[in-house]
Amino acid sequence: MPGDSERTRPPTDGAVPRPAEALDDTTGETMRRTAEDVHEQSERGDEGGEVTVAETVAATADGGAAPGQPPGSPGGRAHASAPDVEVVEPPIPDRVRRPVDGVRLAVAVVILVLGLVGADLAAGTRGAVEQDLTDATSGLPRLLLTLLGWMSGIGVLLLPIGVGADLLVRRRPMQLIQALGAAVVGGILVIVLAVLVESGNGGFVTDVLTRPTATGHTGPLDIVIVSMVALLTVADISGRKWISPIATVVVIATLVTTLLSGALTLAALACSLLVGWIVGLVFRLAFGVRSTRPPGVEVAAVLVAGGVPLTRLELIDANDAGDRRYVGATHDGILDVHVIDRDTFGLASGRRLLRVLRLRSGFTRPPALTLRSEIEHRTLMGLALHDAGIRAPRPVAVSEVGPFSAVIAYDEPQGTPLSDVDGDLDDARLAAIWRLAATLHRRRIVHRQLGPSTVLVDDRGGVALSRLGSGDVAADDISLRIDLAQLLTTVALAVGPERTVDSAVAALGEDAVLRAVPVLQPVALSPDARVALKASKSVMGELRERLVALRPKAEAVEPVQLRRISARGVVTLVGGGIAGYLLLTQLAQVDIGEVVTTADWRWAALLVLFAAATFAGASIALAGAVQIHLRFIRTYMTQLAVAFSGLVAPAAVGNIALNTRYLQTSGLSPTIAGASVGVAQVAQFCSYFVLLVISGVIAGTGPAVSFSPSPVLVAAILVVVILALGLLALPKVRALLTDRVLPQVKSAVPQVLAVLQHPAKLIQLLGGALLLDMSFVAALVCATRAFGADAPVAAIAVVYFAGAIVGSAVPTPGGLGGIEAAMSFGLISIGVDSGTAVSSVLLYRLATYWLPIPFGWFSLNWLQKVGAI
Repeated sequence: MPGDSERTRPPTDGAVPRPAEALDDTTGETMRRTAEDVHEQSERGDEGGEVTVAETVAATADGGAAPGQPPGSPGGRAHASAPDVEVVEPPIPDRVRRPVDGVRLAVAVVILVLGLVGADLAAGTRGAVEQDLTDATSGLPRLLLTLLGWMSGIGVLLLPIGVGADLLVRRRPMQLIQALGAAVVGGILVIVLAVLVESGNGGFVTDVLTRPTATGHTGPLDIVIVSMVALLTVADISGRKWISPIATVVVIATLVTTLLSGALTLAALACSLLVGWIVGLVFRLAFGVRSTRPPGVEVAAVLVAGGVPLTRLELIDANDAGDRRYVGATHDGILDVHVIDRDTFGLASGRRLLRVLRLRSGFTRPPALTLRSEIEHRTLMGLALHDAGIRAPRPVAVSEVGPFSAVIAYDEPQGTPLSDVDGDLDDARLAAIWRLAATLHRRRIVHRQLGPSTVLVDDRGGVALSRLGSGDVAADDISLRIDLAQLLTTVALAVGPERTVDSAVAALGEDAVLRAVPVLQPVALSPDARVALKASKSVMGELRERLVALRPKAEAVEPVQLRRISARGVVTLVGGGIAGYLLLTQLAQVDIGEVVTTADWRWAALLVLFAAATFAGASIALAGAVQIHLRFIRTYMTQLAVAFSGLVAPAAVGNIALNTRYLQTSGLSPTIAGASVGVAQVAQFCSYFVLLVISGVIAGTGPAVSFSPSPVLVAAILVVVILALGLLALPKVRALLTDRVLPQVKSAVPQVLAVLQHPAKLIQLLGGALLLDMSFVAALVCATRAFGADAPVAAIAVVYFAGAIVGSAVPTPGGLGGIEAAMSFGLISIGVDSGTAVSSVLLYRLATYWLPIPFGWFSLNWLQKVGAI
């Protein structure tokens, strides 16, 4: 506690920000209250008639009974006198907008939209579910149905009256007016929709929410349910002892009776609930809700009741990541006091939820769902760090403040953040930082926020943490490695990558430090570290290079995939959905049985041979890109394994990774292996480009001898050139080319020059690349001929190259969906009928993609068994 000897230290300037600088000058004269004002404040702002701790303290201090107890009864707390604490804070606003209401509104809107779309697409299923539910509810005992009818009829009349009376008793007339306003707005919305449906202008709403009747249509929404749910949402009946369960029963009874009456559809009733909720939430966000934040005097009273000898409590930040932050003065020093309110609790939890959705499981802690779980987690982390001997904020008092808030007071360590060190960090303090990292690792404690503003150093060579972070105890290995990566980046920002790596290796060892390389990514860093990296963009790259240079001959380490959702993943999902929709639309026109029976299998057999030749071409091209001799069988099996790896990775990614690994095990260094694969890729691109130009020219040339290319081809080339020049004008694109593309090109130049010096290798390289592309074109030609199509070979070649572009651009395994849709569309555009086009593409993909997969699986296992990859 604050009176203990281990906390006897004078306050210093580095503990917390100066309170006077954090106050809002626009609030005029700062409000100063002492604990004698607590009782009056609580009577004005009492939430739901609850007796606050501050009232108990004030009443007991006067020698009387606690509020709500008869005179002469003992008080709720044993205090000899009222706490004499000076509280400095601006007035707390009467109404606030809770972040959780915004989240609820977004969820309700998404559910409503998805529900309407799903109901429209599954009209038959919607009707069947409604009929089944009606049959189930109509089979209930007659007595129960009668009771539900009485509950609905009487409840609809009496529930609004009871809610209004409750709000008036709680002295909330403005909230009652807003609740009635929401009910009126909801009713008007229902009337407008009903008028639109009756006039024949309902459109989508009429189709989804209504059904025809003898007199027209059923109603689109239920005015009673919409208005009642809107009123209850604004009245905020959650937690009310009697009203909340009664309201739930009345709403359910109204839904059941309305469904049985047949006046509305099941979809209309579900939408009525959602629309009423949405209207109520919009009102809550527009006008705000009554604040349940306890004033500073109540916070002070709770801390004093817990044994903290406060003399002054001053607000320094009204919203520190969702917390109210105070500085508390005692006779022994300064305390950092955090108050967690229900009104703002959703801010930090919402940010953490977004991070959980963005990162894979285990890489971040999920948000706490209640105030109690949050306060318990912070207390656990503080005590765990203290027990490990790490100087960090230590909880000295934890308590609830009324029914909707909690307070935790910390004894804060002193020091200067690394962000303010400016390189002035000696070896002793660097060693202390790495000892802290070793202690965290040994105790299996993960912090997750080891940024420049979190790590503190002092003049005595000590290191501390300024916050508890969002970590865990008993952490897994990947989380500990992320912590180390954060600390490496934080120290590198302060003293530079070279000194960081040297000091870390000296203290932790080379093996321990290198474990952080796969997770050394910006997404793994704390927010303040990511901000600092924007000003020093080269630090992380230089740090990674210094770490990799510790073992230059080691196999290149692939970064761990930390993101759960990325831009690439969104593009994959959207692109795959669109391509799948287009493909399914085309498949609907094809009879698979007819495809099997009508195909000319002589052409199909030839198609399989050309599909096998594609792997031979890739093998020959890869062998021509290296100076060493590669066994053809193993190289061929490696290309089959690439086909199998395409199931779990985009085609280009699986190709590069597996071929690079194969060349390394064949005796090439990682750098030369990567450059050789790059040379093979360049050769394939040159072959692809040459054949594309030739095919495009032939496809656009008529029977005349003179050269007459297609105007569309010329226009397309001009558009591509203009777009490329425009992209080069962007600084970020030029920086990308300079930082990522040019280094790879430079590393491949020596290998290209070596190939050019050996004509046999050059012929092998280019010949294999041409064989690869020409075999794919021939396979697609055979597929079309198998179904009787006689489109020109050059035009089919253009279709293949267009599909290959889509396959490389769409980040789905093997280009699934995108290639099928693009090639089918391409064949249709050159005159092949839609059924034949789709059948040809399916047969082509069966031979070139699906058929090699089992052989690729066998090849991958065999190559791994013999150590070839």
